Amino acid sequence: MPNTLLFSVADNVATITFNRPQNMNSFNKEMADELEVVTETARTDKTIRAVLLNGAGPLFMAGGDIEFFHENIDKMPEGILKIIHSLNAAIINIMQMGKPVVASVHGSVAGVGISLMSACDLVIAADTTKFTTAYSGLGISPDGGASYLLPRLVGTKKAMEWLMLSELFDAQTALTHGLVNWVVAPDLLATETQRILKKLATGPTQSYANIKKFVNEGWQNDFETHLEREGRGFESCSLTQDFKSGVTGFVKKHKPQFIGQ
Repeated sequence: MPNTLLFSVADNVATITFNRPQNMNSFNKEMADELEVVTETARTDKTIRAVLLNGAGPLFMAGGDIEFFHENIDKMPEGILKIIHSLNAAIINIMQMGKPVVASVHGSVAGVGISLMSACDLVIAADTTKFTTAYSGLGISPDGGASYLLPRLVGTKKAMEWLMLSELFDAQTALTHGLVNWVVAPDLLATETQRILKKLATGPTQSYANIKKFVNEGWQNDFETHLEREGRGFESCSLTQDFKSGVTGFVKKHKPQFIGQ
């Protein structure tokens, strides 16, 4: 069992919870190793059709473990790349698994928390949440793909601003710039998160997988290549039971029953 995470599966939804509330869910080597393992499990388990990423206690994640850096400041960069490589593997699992990943955030999201949140497909935030990239304030550069993902999500200039100045911004600002999808009152966060997850976990899984793949890979291909890949994805989905259910439901005017196949 993980020590820094909680991992559970219910109703085809895997929940991954950062669980170091006494340390503000700060990211350390043990968490990196465990996150790599559980995201690989979520990625490969075909019974899991949606994934939730959230944080225990009063916040989502306060970034990297500053105490670890302080205690090992004279040994740097010893051990850093081992943490980074496990983090990178987890980020890749999140972005490449053929199922939707939702981040539900509250309290504070900082540093690598921003990277992990940005790697998720959808993000819902409590309206009291505060965000900061934090890196430059510590004299360090980004990790976990922040410098790759943020420009694509919010534009180059805004990404530069947030990364260079490391200033706090609120949930409404995150919503305005497209960093999150929804902002809700804190007392509605859990309910709204579950509503979204239920819809995703009972939806057309192969359709979601193709949508995710094409959106995330679209930056890497020219338009002609993308059109061909998109067309082949359409073709593969046309063979699924969910497509048959969707078309039949549309024609006969009843709600389709998607089984994820």
